[in-house]
Amino acid sequence: MLVRMYETIFITRLETEAEAVEKLHGRLTKALETLGGAELKLADWGKRKLAYEINRQKKGNYWYFGYVSTPEFVAECERQLRLSTEVLRYQTVRLSELDQFEAFDIEAERKRVEGLTPEREEDEEEQYLRRQSEDGYRGGRDRGGRHDDDDDNEEEAV
Repeated sequence: MLVRMYETIFITRLETEAEAVEKLHGRLTKALETLGGAELKLADWGKRKLAYEINRQKKGNYWYFGYVSTPEFVAECERQLRLSTEVLRYQTVRLSELDQFEAFDIEAERKRVEGLTPEREEDEEEQYLRRQSEDGYRGGRDRGGRHDDDDDNEEEAV
């Protein structure tokens, strides 16, 4: 059977429950096994601000799905993503040319993909809260109170 390596990136709504994504992932893996492919990785890349508003959403949760399959599965995968109300956008990229399924070393590809795909990143809110806790909250910015430098300026003016 001739297969290719693909990766699909999809964006879900922020309020999407983990169970809904697991259910979608289950449907995709079931179709993948039926059509004779293998999953390499499903990774949560975390919340990110969208470049533009999609369906009144300004942020989304990004997901990476890497797999080896036939071109028929790509059509089924995209159909499942299109039907899901939780998915805002998706994009599939072909990474390799047609080859026999047996020619792919699935475990080696999983290790390779593991190193290439970034892990979940903090969104802006998480980064702000983390920095606040690390630096200690200072109570806002300086409002222009007296400083030691002000004494020097007064002496020069006299």
